Amino acid sequence: MKLSFSTLGCPEYDVDQVIEIANQCGYDGVEIRMVKGTSALHTLEEFGPKGIEVTREKFNRHGLEVVCISTGVRFTSLDPEEFKEQQEMTKLNVDIAVGLGARYIRVFGGPLPEDQDREETFKRIREGLAYAAQVGESRGVQVLLETHDSFSTSRQICELLEDVKIDNLGILWDVLHPYRHGETFAETFKALGPWIRHVHVKDSANFSEDGFDLTLVGEGSLPIGEAVELLQSGGYQGYLSLEWEKAWHPEIEDAEVAFPLYVNVMKEYLAR
Repeated sequence: MKLSFSTLGCPEYDVDQVIEIANQCGYDGVEIRMVKGTSALHTLEEFGPKGIEVTREKFNRHGLEVVCISTGVRFTSLDPEEFKEQQEMTKLNVDIAVGLGARYIRVFGGPLPEDQDREETFKRIREGLAYAAQVGESRGVQVLLETHDSFSTSRQICELLEDVKIDNLGILWDVLHPYRHGETFAETFKALGPWIRHVHVKDSANFSEDGFDLTLVGEGSLPIGEAVELLQSGGYQGYLSLEWEKAWHPEIEDAEVAFPLYVNVMKEYLAR
């Protein structure tokens, strides 16, 4: 298994700064969520038609794989215009993934709106996921549904995808969210293991279905070593990606603290 981090942990960095800290800390890859303070990557020259080849060459020259483009795409809205906007964002981010040589894009199931019919919402999400997966497949990029929001647990994801076959759809396992909703790592891995393509690692000292805090990895109460063991035993060969949510929680430690610590802690887990 290899180590990466999401740029959510260094949201104001430019591409050169991302590369610099990745090399300094000994990471194998990078997951792109925010650069230069924005998640709208398509608005930045570095990821546009004229700049993306230069950006890819920079990552390649420094021996870093761009693993995943972590979008905010979700298909929960029944509004046709919103659905079209999410489809367009999917295409834009697939283009960026192709340009950077990334294997995956991340999408969400999203929180279920209370004012919408549940079955109609499920139908819309499935339609959106099928669309995203088809667009990705046509370009050689796999779409990953994250364990998050109303689809944090394997039970919730299986309910969404029950009797639905969507080719080119994998799972991004965020280890915190199923666990804080009462599902053990073993339960999540048993149900979703064959479809897990990417993993988000974070730690927390106080968590429940209603929320969570963030601690440096290894300083919280999540049994992260257990998740690593499950992945190793299951033959997982992908990335363990630090999702340090600095963009959403500016009070937590800076990347200069969290990123090198993560590498040291995870190397210890992987060596056991």
